[in-house]
Amino acid sequence: MNNEAIRSMMNPLRLKILQEISLKGTATTKEIAEICGDIPQATLYRHLNTLLKHGIIKVVSENKVRGILEKVYAIELNPQEEISRNTDKLSKQELSDLFSQFIISLLSDFENYLKSENINIIEDKVGFRSYPLYLSDEEFIEMMGEIHTSITKRLENRPSANRILRKLSTVTTPYKEERIGKND
Repeated sequence: MNNEAIRSMMNPLRLKILQEISLKGTATTKEIAEICGDIPQATLYRHLNTLLKHGIIKVVSENKVRGILEKVYAIELNPQEEISRNTDKLSKQELSDLFSQFIISLLSDFENYLKSENINIIEDKVGFRSYPLYLSDEEFIEMMGEIHTSITKRLENRPSANRILRKLSTVTTPYKEERIGKND
């Protein structure tokens, strides 16, 4: 997978599209539109075409619905595996570009929130924190597994009157400091 394809998957809406297709195995344009909220149809098709162009998704069938051809999509490549598999092949600049794109998407999400008429960070459950933790590699892997399990348990939740889309983003980095002891 080329770096452009990896970058194309970093878009939050495309990640949501890939998540929906992954959860269901296959998904129609209509099903994808339902989980993507109120985005314009042209925008959705543009994102689907980008994913198709990069070989991330594929059309597995086409159904005629009231005279219109509806495409059914499936995952061609597992995005998370591909990103993980290829991250070590990225240059420092390419990795920096990917991270910058990720941070820009977070900033964009927050700016969109701030444009809302009535914001209340407590009622809206808005938060951002950084937790410095001393963890061994084993403890870190265990903690990330627990977080992954908790998130996976909720990935199939569908929109409802009492559910709103919330974006949870994580960044983990080692803080470069001298190790106190080799066996700590």
